[in-house]
Amino acid sequence: MIYFDDTGKHIRPELLNEEALKAAEQFVELNANGRPTNEAIKSSQLRRFFNEFKSLERQFEQQQGDVDDAFKSIKPLIKMANAKVVYAQARKVVPQAFVTWLQKHVQAIETARDFKAFLLHFEAVVGFCYGRNLKD
Repeated sequence: MIYFDDTGKHIRPELLNEEALKAAEQFVELNANGRPTNEAIKSSQLRRFFNEFKSLERQFEQQQGDVDDAFKSIKPLIKMANAKVVYAQARKVVPQAFVTWLQKHVQAIETARDFKAFLLHFEAVVGFCYGRNLKD
């Protein structure tokens, strides 16, 4: 997963638009009536995962001192999302597309900058999911 442009300075705009929309379309498939199918991710599950990452962001921002050390304190918790999403899949509350997407991103997060870029991407995905009439 590539979060930044060729210069490494800026988040790729596609990450927050086209790629976020594509992910949302995979998580919230619509039937012929334009309503989410039974296989769509539930809004409660999407919120649960998003809120967990936002909580980690708050923990990160509250750390004093070096940014790298602060990130190292939350990095194991970011990686733990892999186990949590697999558990959610076993309970049949998230679709395979969400599991694959989240695992790919969790694997790609290696720095605080990566984490911040992922959070923006995830926020865009959530917005597009709700734009597709996501409901529980």
